[in-house]
Amino acid sequence: MFKIFSTLFFILFSFQIKAQFTLSGTYDAYVAISKKGLSHLPFLVSHAKLGQFDINLLELELRYDYKNWRFQVAPAIGSYMSNNYSSELPYRRYLYESYIQYKWKNSELAYGTFSSPYTQETPRAVDQISASRSLAAEYVPYYVSGLRWTNNWSKFMRTQVFLTNGWQRLSFTKSRPSFGFLLQYQKDKWNLNWSHFYGDVASKGKLDTTTALNRWRFFQEINVAYTQNNWTFQSCAYAGLQQQNGAAKLNYWLQGNLQASCALNTKLGVNARVEVFYDPNSVVFAYTKQAFSSIGLGYMYRIGPVLQCGQEFRYFFTKETQIPVCYSFLRLKF
Repeated sequence: MFKIFSTLFFILFSFQIKAQFTLSGTYDAYVAISKKGLSHLPFLVSHAKLGQFDINLLELELRYDYKNWRFQVAPAIGSYMSNNYSSELPYRRYLYESYIQYKWKNSELAYGTFSSPYTQETPRAVDQISASRSLAAEYVPYYVSGLRWTNNWSKFMRTQVFLTNGWQRLSFTKSRPSFGFLLQYQKDKWNLNWSHFYGDVASKGKLDTTTALNRWRFFQEINVAYTQNNWTFQSCAYAGLQQQNGAAKLNYWLQGNLQASCALNTKLGVNARVEVFYDPNSVVFAYTKQAFSSIGLGYMYRIGPVLQCGQEFRYFFTKETQIPVCYSFLRLKF
């Protein structure tokens, strides 16, 4: 019996050396108030509810590495998931990410569902400068599904090529696959990302004549970050083109923002953001055809190694509309 247990222990110990299991997660909860009498912000998906406590995202990330293989699955709940994944198949509505990846030399090939390669912001709010997401991040795909090829050309530069189901769609359809490309350059204090999308954004099923003409989208986005001492600066700009209403010409939409943060000490940091979004033909942004802007100012305080709390004041405005919003956040990352 002792030999049997010794053998089993040796096998498990040897396997543990070659394989590694990691568990991490994020928790993003908030309360937002506004004097405009609104119950929600119709132009946002993340942090859109007003006058009530809301969990934007509660996510667990389980990663298993064995030799050249990686298996990752991230179950999640929250208003972000219910607003974005409700039309997907039931068994996929609560999976923020799920993929399998194989690595060889300087390349990695993965298949599954990935968080968006567009803009520097993700639904994991704890990983970005401002506690809320900018309009830039709200109007790109939040996730993509398909194949991803990553190649590290040097210690400073890498690329990712995506062959996906579309702009934001998990289930396979009879539509042609969409193409995405990301170029990332990191050196010293600089981080530069340049991303592209070209593909089919039509919904699944049989298409009517107008939709069939409006199915192709061209999109480019660039964001840059610079860190100096306790300061971090980020900027993102993008432009999209798409046919609309069967017209021959391509209609456009544009966005630009600038964000900055300063760590006053190891626990307290302040942040600010200015942004503008312009979609005169309502291709992706239906709230207004005017230039839509916001300014924001906030702070975040660390309570221990994993817990954070903070507030952010955000003011949305056009020539005709002004919406002040005050957020209070409770965030966790482990």
